[in-house]
Amino acid sequence: TRFWQCCWFVGPCAAKPVLIRPNLLAHIEAMALRFLTTSLLALGASGTPLCASSGAMLTSRHGKELNLELVATAKAVCEEDAGVALQMLQTGTGRAHAIFATSTAATTKASAPDGGLVLSHIPYNFGHTVEKVAAYGTGNQAMAIYVSAQAILNAPAASTESRWAVVNKTTRSFNDSIVWGHMNPDLFALSNVTGCPLYYTPGKYWPTEVAEAYFGDKTIFGMLRDPFERLVALFRGNFAEYGGSYPEFFATCDVNGAVRQMMTNYLAGDTYSVGCTFVPQSEYFDAPFGIDIAVDNRLFPDSANKLFTERGANNLFVNTEDILHVTGCDNSWAGDLDCETKSLVKQVYARDFALLCEKFGYCDQSENTCIKGVPQMCPKNLTAKALTATHCV
Repeated sequence: TRFWQCCWFVGPCAAKPVLIRPNLLAHIEAMALRFLTTSLLALGASGTPLCASSGAMLTSRHGKELNLELVATAKAVCEEDAGVALQMLQTGTGRAHAIFATSTAATTKASAPDGGLVLSHIPYNFGHTVEKVAAYGTGNQAMAIYVSAQAILNAPAASTESRWAVVNKTTRSFNDSIVWGHMNPDLFALSNVTGCPLYYTPGKYWPTEVAEAYFGDKTIFGMLRDPFERLVALFRGNFAEYGGSYPEFFATCDVNGAVRQMMTNYLAGDTYSVGCTFVPQSEYFDAPFGIDIAVDNRLFPDSANKLFTERGANNLFVNTEDILHVTGCDNSWAGDLDCETKSLVKQVYARDFALLCEKFGYCDQSENTCIKGVPQMCPKNLTAKALTATHCV
């Protein structure tokens, strides 16, 4: 089955790869178009000067434009009178209200408490998927609204106030929507330590007042992923500002060469680059404001759904079609890394491997893994690939 990538060109496009089946594309385009219109009206009403630079389009994996109407509509909406737009949003009347009502009418999300949980978003561990489901629920329309909201939230010129205007206008229309991580406008501030947004930065580096407001007295959870398999995902994502782009290796699907380069750069001091994606996962477990409950990424989404059920967050449930994941070089996996490269990975992520052993009993560091519950995360020819995989003590 062919997939299309929905890529929103507002701010760093690298932030959100979203895979959409072709038969759902028209539906998602329509929902996204309606929501984008409302969101831009909200931002225009707040006085944020986004209109000159904002735009969105759907592209194939090869860059072909699929819906120029999104761009045209964004421009048209931005040219409207901000005062009129604000009145429309505040009173719930007029075109903005009608568009938003249409876009969300079929997306249902019953009252869903957070189960006393709060997410610590470790990059490249399906945090965006969890945030989407928490804020908007499941299904095609939830996906459309989410990717549109992210397009607006990621705009460099957006203020905290204008971002909250969009978040409040959308998520709060669902009962008990939860605003975690990258969906929370208060976390877009850059860390003085990492230089990354707070939503990608370990909690121990956050300003105390921000951390106390976000984490509060809730139980902090986060996904914990096998470092070999996670670095393969970074390579396959191939996004310049989120995980890094390695075109000289990607062209031939040389995952070993790419991961070795990643580790060489990290050991040379490139610690917080490309969205803090190379920061050891163990740092997100460190006090203060460290993760209390580790979710087994190897068993995602079942592991996350099990936690939500146990905590009584009954309307938090990740379906397979809700999962945002990478694509490209689909047959690359951890078994393709040679022993020299794996030795570098073990050096950088020694504490991560120790946590996997402590939390889940995954103590064999020679094991090659992939996530069988997520589409395209394992090679199609896994049995054959396993026969030639490296096993390094």
